[in-house]
Order: sequence, then structure tokens, then C-alpha cells
Amino acid sequence: MRSAFAALLLASVAVAAEPPKIDRSIGEQPKYVGQPVYALLVFGPDAKDRVWLARDGDTLFVDKNGNGDLTDPGEAVARTKPRKGREDEDGRTFDIGDITVGGKTHKGLTVYASPLADYANSEAGKLPSVKAALEKNAKAAVYSLRCEVDAPGVKGGGTGGRLDMAAGRLDLNGPLQFADTPADAPVVHFGGPLEVSFYGEVPKMRVGRGTEFVLVVGTPGVGPGTFAMLGYQDCIPTDAYPKAEVTFAAKTAGDAPVKELFEIKERC
Repeated sequence: MRSAFAALLLASVAVAAEPPKIDRSIGEQPKYVGQPVYALLVFGPDAKDRVWLARDGDTLFVDKNGNGDLTDPGEAVARTKPRKGREDEDGRTFDIGDITVGGKTHKGLTVYASPLADYANSEAGKLPSVKAALEKNAKAAVYSLRCEVDAPGVKGGGTGGRLDMAAGRLDLNGPLQFADTPADAPVVHFGGPLEVSFYGEVPKMRVGRGTEFVLVVGTPGVGPGTFAMLGYQDCIPTDAYPKAEVTFAAKTAGDAPVKELFEIKERC
């Protein structure tokens, strides 16, 4: 068993509770060239600081100051020019940089979009959620995001002690995809209450057999692919080992369930 980012709740951060209510109102929008697709980022324990993303082809409109208006100067971010020799790749990278909302500056926000079909022949392509998304739209895009988050009271491995957090491409609920309307937009919650989750899929465990699985710690969002994972380096102590008690169903009817305690020490 191993942990990819971390498998421990931080004592200084509140454990996950009921998800906060999300304000999905959006202000003035630009004149789009095509059909935009939307996602919403929220920051902080109460999710009050909001940043809208609206992708219109090779342009990503980002509400960098969190006022709900996507027409402010500097909020139209062009696709990052691909490196020489990689011009024909289908992926799109948008390097947004710093955003300042609620008096806090979050650094290095990056959004990456790629064809979901690229994963059709991989292990991820076997997941029912990925198959369903491709059946619905064979040209669907899947997204990933990364940001160094200013979270008061918590020190991470990012710039100035910020938390290094990432969301997408997949979580237990499926792939991260932007939506056709703000009302349906996925919500990624950065710097919120933390919980431990499996990465990728829930493992199948059997008594007497070895099972490898990956755990992550982070904040759940709203919608598939929105679980925001926390980078563990310089954040979670190296000698902090989580323990997991696993209860297995009895092999024979009438017998007591089998319980085993595991201490998870390995990190990627």
C-alpha cells in the first residue's frame, strides 16, 4: 500500500464536514467566439472566494480578482505556445499565474486540457465513468489544474509556504470536464477542509491477498474530477504514519467479520 500525495489529515486543518453552499452567480461575460465551457474555483474553508473560468477555444477567461466579471483587463488568457516540435499536440496549456481574491494571492494557477479519447486505451479508459463520457461525446476534453494556495495557519511546500494543490484529471467520481453552463459547472475547492480518499478507484481487497492502493488527502469539490489533492512534501511530517482498520466480510455465514489494522508508511 502506498500514498501518492499524502494519507494523513493535518491536525491544524478542520476535517471535512458538510460541503459549503456555493454561490454560482456570474457577472458580465465577454463576447465569445464559440460555445464557452465553465468551471468554478473556490478558496478557503468557507469557499467564499470564487474564481470563474470560461474556456472559449484557445482562450481561457479567468476572473483573476474574483469580482465575477470576466471582461476586466488581463483576464483573457491565451493558450501557452507549445514547445518546438510539439506544435501538433492536441493538449492545451493555460498558464494563468497569480490570482488575488479575498486579500490572498494564490500563485502559479495552471489549467491543462487534453482529449479524453487519449486515455481510451489506458487503464483509465476501462473505468465506467470514462467510457460513459466518451460515449456521450467522443471529442470531450478532460482537465487538470494546479495552484499554490495561500491557506492561513498551514505551511506547505509551495512558494512562501503555500499549499501545492492539484485537481483532475480523474477522481473516484470520474473525469474533470468543464460544463456548458455556469449552473452545471464543476467546482474545485482549494484550501478547504481536508479528508482522505482513494486515488483513481476503490480497491478490491481480500483476506490473505496483497492489495496495492493509493491514498490522497485533499478537499472534495462538486462534480466528477474535482477532488483537490494536497502535495505532502514539506507539509505533512515524514514520521507521521496513518493507520487504517479494514473490516472484511466473514468467509462463512455466521462467522464474525475479520478486522485488520494497517500502518501506511510508503510515500511516492
